[in-house]
Amino acid sequence: MPRITAFTHQRGVAVIEFTLIAPLLFFLIFATAEFGRLLYQYNALTNSVRDAGRYISDRAYQGNTGIPSLPDSLKTKTSNLIISGDTNGQSELLPGLAAADISYSLSGDWVTITVSYQWTPIFSDSLFSLTGDGGISLAFPMTVAYTMRASQ
Repeated sequence: MPRITAFTHQRGVAVIEFTLIAPLLFFLIFATAEFGRLLYQYNALTNSVRDAGRYISDRAYQGNTGIPSLPDSLKTKTSNLIISGDTNGQSELLPGLAAADISYSLSGDWVTITVSYQWTPIFSDSLFSLTGDGGISLAFPMTVAYTMRASQ
């Protein structure tokens, strides 16, 4: 007569427990990855805007007028620096970042660069909705502004 133990009655319980817990576990892993990606992209955007602010503030005084100005050629090079990391605009630091997302203002000696970047997640761009209106969008704008005094 075979001996019946407590372990004999527990076969398959681990698979059922994993099946119940796996969706939550995967959701936490993907949410952590998306949050890490968000922080990485925000940091990259902040660094590129800061570098562009230094670049444009050093070049705002042109000629011997003593008045800072932001000509279109300077704005184009600065936009390329923000978008690609160099003034030639060869590559793309952040997907979907365009020159239209960048604005410049000059107030006296102060140059301000404002970038509004639409961040979208990789795994899903919306949460499902039980009402059927298409879901809740997970995309949101990251706005970075940097102000620096123009130097002569």
